[in-house]
Amino acid sequence: MDSGRLSFWIEPADSRRDLRLLRALFWVITFAAGFLQAWAARFWISPDGNNYLDVAGAYLRLDWTHAVNAYWSPLFSWLLAFCLGLFRPSFRWESTLLHLLNFVALLLALRSFEFFLQAFLRARKTLGWNGGAEEPLSELGWWALGYGLFLSTSLYVLSVLATTPDMFVAVFTYLVAGLILRILAQGGGWMLYGALGFTLGCAYLTKAFYFPMTFVFLPTAWLATENPRKTLKQAVLGFAVFALVAAPWIAVLSHAKNRITFGDVGKLSFAMMIDRIPQPFFWQGEDATGTPKHPVRQLLSKPRLYEFATPVGGTYPPAYDISYWMEGVRPRFSLRGFLKILRQSAGTYFQIWLLQLEFSVALLFFLTLAYQKPEWKLRLSQQSYLWIPPLIGCSAYAIVLVEHRYVAPFILILWIAAFSCVLSTQADISRRVALSLVLGVLLVTGLRIAKSMTSDFAAILSKQENVNWQVAEGLHALGVHPGDKISCISLIPEVHWARLAGVKIVSEIPLGDGGIFWSAVPEEKRKVFEVFAATGAVAVVTKDPPVGDIKEGWIPLGNTSLYAYRLAPKPR
Repeated sequence: MDSGRLSFWIEPADSRRDLRLLRALFWVITFAAGFLQAWAARFWISPDGNNYLDVAGAYLRLDWTHAVNAYWSPLFSWLLAFCLGLFRPSFRWESTLLHLLNFVALLLALRSFEFFLQAFLRARKTLGWNGGAEEPLSELGWWALGYGLFLSTSLYVLSVLATTPDMFVAVFTYLVAGLILRILAQGGGWMLYGALGFTLGCAYLTKAFYFPMTFVFLPTAWLATENPRKTLKQAVLGFAVFALVAAPWIAVLSHAKNRITFGDVGKLSFAMMIDRIPQPFFWQGEDATGTPKHPVRQLLSKPRLYEFATPVGGTYPPAYDISYWMEGVRPRFSLRGFLKILRQSAGTYFQIWLLQLEFSVALLFFLTLAYQKPEWKLRLSQQSYLWIPPLIGCSAYAIVLVEHRYVAPFILILWIAAFSCVLSTQADISRRVALSLVLGVLLVTGLRIAKSMTSDFAAILSKQENVNWQVAEGLHALGVHPGDKISCISLIPEVHWARLAGVKIVSEIPLGDGGIFWSAVPEEKRKVFEVFAATGAVAVVTKDPPVGDIKEGWIPLGNTSLYAYRLAPKPR
């Protein structure tokens, strides 16, 4: 690279032209990579995504009884309901609409990240985090590093593939971090605290985890000011605005559950993960984990067969509102379960680290040069308002359940804080060397993105099949009509095909007991089919039945691994 081109990166970005060019480049990359990722996966949908669609459908029908849900946070369902009502897609294209909504969320996340990074760079200058002298990385270099981290985190740790609200959670997380940095740099401000409270309220409506995290972020913003006594009333305003946004939903939810609650997902996740409840959907109070108030109804014990037609709605009622079926569970601390979770969480964080290995190498290089200098520890202390909240968030997930998408925005903020600390010292490194290393890291990230875009583009051109739609059409060809009820044998809850067919799953032999059914004699199988029929089901769906059983009336559903068995009508 010649000196003229390198000076583009090394010299301070006094001219906004250079930054506009860089920004345009990364917006184009984000748009292209995000859209290809979303479109290549447009026919795939997770169980969570199917449940959010079911909840959105309940809102559109004004079915408030089934719309209010203590497990699935409301804001994502509201957005889905708005899009479904506005565009009115057929069932076949609902998953595509969901992916496109998350693609829009990716673009919003990029804009909110820019809001955060702008506040971060302004705080570095205002508060002297750069040591008051020329630092190894220019402002333009910081923007390039930040954009690279955003793309790596958003496309590989979080991903547009997730049919969940986590990309919107990232939007609000970056806004919250940016507002805290502005409060820190400006010493407070009524508008800033009000905006912070409103953003935290929206984040809570998107993910219940943000209710307790609000009591981390808002105190952090208050203590970040030079005179907390002076800004106390402003912080109270932030809490008040948060309460105004969150309280109506908490009131509705508490009324529906007949107890005060801001959401049950945390309690249930703790019980499921720490107490190691093996199949939460079919929880019956085993191992002294509580007394079920209204669990799914067990009709047979060998094989286990459960019925759950009423009163919960949705395509698959056990997943639609697990807080109803697990009402009465009592989470209890188990040291053995806790240690298993910590080990699992450590493994997940290691996987995330491997996904962003190139940034780890760069950070280790800078840390090696800065380690002997005391300034980096001082910067670490000065910037605690930046890294402590996301660290608490990552730690809170670590003691229950860590998934990549849960912690992605926290990880990104921690990356920025870590680079800020090691690049704020008077390290023995020139701007040319520092910029070369950063550009090398971006080159690695860019090659990975190019490979992913090529794979996604090839997948789009390969005439992808909508497997869920094939299953739905197969059921209709078998004489199953929208509004009918279905039973299942040994299926995991990826049941978007049932929503596309307009049917409801009302009974099931759970995973693990299918072998008992398949090895039974024909007379015992007939009795099981009679029990299925008694639950109102008109057909049974399973995956890959034994070859010998296929000849006994199991019909393949399209070009898929799912088969259906038509039940005899229930005698009247």
